[in-house]
Amino acid sequence: MIMTMPVRNSLLLGQIALELKLITPEKLKQCLDLQAGQVNPRPIGALLVEEGFLTPEALATAVEEQSRRLADTAPFASAPKAAVSFGRLLVQGGHATQEHVNEALRAQQDLAERGDRKRLGEILVESGRIPFETVPAILKQQGKVLMSCTFCGTHLNVIQAIAQGYPCRRCGMPLEEKAVSVSAEDTAYLLPPVDPRIASRAPAGAPVPAPSPAASRAAAPAPAPAAWKNLVILVVVLGLLALAVILFSRTD
Repeated sequence: MIMTMPVRNSLLLGQIALELKLITPEKLKQCLDLQAGQVNPRPIGALLVEEGFLTPEALATAVEEQSRRLADTAPFASAPKAAVSFGRLLVQGGHATQEHVNEALRAQQDLAERGDRKRLGEILVESGRIPFETVPAILKQQGKVLMSCTFCGTHLNVIQAIAQGYPCRRCGMPLEEKAVSVSAEDTAYLLPPVDPRIASRAPAGAPVPAPSPAASRAAAPAPAPAAWKNLVILVVVLGLLALAVILFSRTD
């Protein structure tokens, strides 16, 4: 029976060894299962060598190919470019080892296959590999700011050039550079349209974004045509005259 494995992140060492035909899918799966059962998981490369599935020379070949791919400006397979760049900055700055970044990339891929999207920094913080404060520091090296909405709780990575006064995409309230969480729903590159109707949902005392001129014109009541005004006045005058004639005829 031929074993099939799901498409994996081709920046991971085990997948690279598989692509280079240095190991078989069965051997890689055996080591991945062994790694998953460990309290403190050992690097997959070390396990492959310990189990006799890879020679040290073959491992060095796979590591060299991994380094080449990580240095490529166009990352491979399903690894997000931002995640690779974030991980590279962590390694270059001495905040994490390449093994820890690989481990987080693998976890990110596994979560994505189950429909759970997490950022690389979030995974590394949750696993205790880097402290909370490292994430906003690395983001600033990328020209981004981690911002949060104190009204609806949305978190976004926002490009620094547009971060000042940036409104929340969900509720329109201004975001604050207050990292209460390292998670982020998206990275914002452009200013989003703001719905002026959020004013009715804003809490008392909260700043409300000004509606656009088009919205203001749409909300203003349309003036009554002059012809209708003149007709109403004429009807009223004629009614008063008719009433006066009736009263005068009764007095006679």
